Amino acid sequence: MQQFALGAVAKHFSAPWQSGEGPPDAYVTVAGRRVGVDIAVLPPQSPGRNPAPKARFRDDAVARRVLRNLGTALQAQVPDGKTLVLTLGAPIKEPKKLLAALTKMLLSHIKSGAEDVERKRTLLGNRVRFLTASDGLRANSKLTAFVFSGDPKPGVLLNAMRSLQAEITAHATKRLPGRFSADLWLVLVSDQWIADIKTYRWMYAQLSIPDRFAKILAVLEGGRVQLLSPGRVL
Repeated sequence: MQQFALGAVAKHFSAPWQSGEGPPDAYVTVAGRRVGVDIAVLPPQSPGRNPAPKARFRDDAVARRVLRNLGTALQAQVPDGKTLVLTLGAPIKEPKKLLAALTKMLLSHIKSGAEDVERKRTLLGNRVRFLTASDGLRANSKLTAFVFSGDPKPGVLLNAMRSLQAEITAHATKRLPGRFSADLWLVLVSDQWIADIKTYRWMYAQLSIPDRFAKILAVLEGGRVQLLSPGRVL
């Protein structure tokens, strides 16, 4: 998969590449600049099948407002070292009522102390799945929430976040050659992306990850290259 990822990046930027010392795994020359490229292979989340084949991340104003207000209401209630992971079905037709119902339900769940067990409910016509992760996921917030058109399981998304965090952190802490002075890119590749790139961008934004790379790219099905981390447009 490393060769596939390198070939896709080189084709996307119309850039020649050559093998590196490992790390970086290779070098590409883009707009006259030599860039180091490291490849991270994400493990499959559910071998043999896609757990959410039609799930699409929703990032509209209503969804953002509900999730932001929900995070504010719950932040102080989630115990330290825990993360509440939630998926919410779209569309959101009654945001104020849904926010109140979600807050009440999730506060009750937090007080119960239940961990690592997924719950499923329907509130005001919106499908809700949630669980409390007990492994201390290094997240920027104690609530990691997604609004989808579809029905992905929070446990699958949580595992994808763990993999994303582990792989990026592992590559960020690799020792580079002493003479290395170029920009460094990280390229993520997987044989089973569980959702679209917007979902992975949202995951990345929720995590506390070392900021070492000038770009983090994802090579999707068919060799499509997308930007994961904030940066210049590809």
